[in-house]
Amino acid sequence: MNKLVVLASLALVGNTALAAKWNRSNNPDFFNAIAKKDMTKTFADLPLVARLQDDRYGWSESFWPSRKGGVAFRWNHPDPQPFTYRLHTKEEIMAMNETELGQLSPAELYDLSQGDYNYTLTKKTLSMYKPTDLWWEGICDGWATAANNYAEPNKVVITNKDGVKVPFGASDVKALIAMHDTYNSKGRYVRIGDRCNAKGKVAGEGFEGADTVLTPPPARQANKPACEDVNAGAFHIVLASMIGVNSQGFVAEIDRYADVWNQPIVGYESVIVGEVALTPQDVRNKIARKVQLKTVMTYTEELVVYNPKYEAEGHLGFISKEPVTGTPAQTFATRNYEYILELDINGNIMGGEWISESRPDMLWMKSRDAKFMNGKVPLAGLNEIYTPVKH
Repeated sequence: MNKLVVLASLALVGNTALAAKWNRSNNPDFFNAIAKKDMTKTFADLPLVARLQDDRYGWSESFWPSRKGGVAFRWNHPDPQPFTYRLHTKEEIMAMNETELGQLSPAELYDLSQGDYNYTLTKKTLSMYKPTDLWWEGICDGWATAANNYAEPNKVVITNKDGVKVPFGASDVKALIAMHDTYNSKGRYVRIGDRCNAKGKVAGEGFEGADTVLTPPPARQANKPACEDVNAGAFHIVLASMIGVNSQGFVAEIDRYADVWNQPIVGYESVIVGEVALTPQDVRNKIARKVQLKTVMTYTEELVVYNPKYEAEGHLGFISKEPVTGTPAQTFATRNYEYILELDINGNIMGGEWISESRPDMLWMKSRDAKFMNGKVPLAGLNEIYTPVKH
């Protein structure tokens, strides 16, 4: 959807913001290094509504919690026993049927597909995590970049050197690609925004029963530069250029404060609220217009391990052997933002100021690797395993 929305008239609103040109950490041109086309700064050339044109990208998937063993978690097993299950011998594997093999973890399946009965990847993964890890820790960074760089994987059966047919479900392959992009990727990294370490939550964005702090941090911390960015003008340029002009996904770290929630961005809708009167200081800063926007940013949500409780609550996004593309299991969420863009005499965005307390902490992305490779974890075998769903 690349429809341009223009309001017939603009209401005047009060002057609620100061001139705010982005600093060197917030330069949207950083994204030029991985973008199909350079960032567009002319406000009139940026679509107000857009979504990724290929729905195979931005797929939902688990962030593979560390405290469950990451990709070594037997998510499809009736008794997963995180960290304590016994690894099967070659003889036991040879005697298993496809259903039994399908109950093993993504890491075990990978090892077996490589004919590795010493379980190199599985043991390595289990050594990296522990049951006491924080509930939100995992590989959301790898999932978010992988979902943007690779069309959703299909399920596939790989026959290893011993003739064992190893069945990978879609979530098994997605888990391994996310693991690769977390630990092995050599892709070009770009980012705008600084990491905010203030502990707290924007009102309404915390998780009851999970987050220990549900209130915002003290103002002296919340107003530090690293906690006020991403610059609103740079945010709009990257969002509308990447999604609206390039139809190219990227990652937003949507928690403004200390927690890290990396999400694949798939769409947005902006509405012009009105124009803000210029002050003498604005004129001295060569600002010709100040435009106030409300933007709804759409991102992909995580999948969860199946639980009857979630089904009763209407949750459709479960880890699955089946791809989620084009199904209700592909789950999305939104964030509502409001901000002012500052334009020069040529209509180019010079900077911006946030009105809403909610805002991303960082926008970032890695370019796709030419091929899967071994690195901190052995995953070069993904070159033979990854098969994208058909368009």
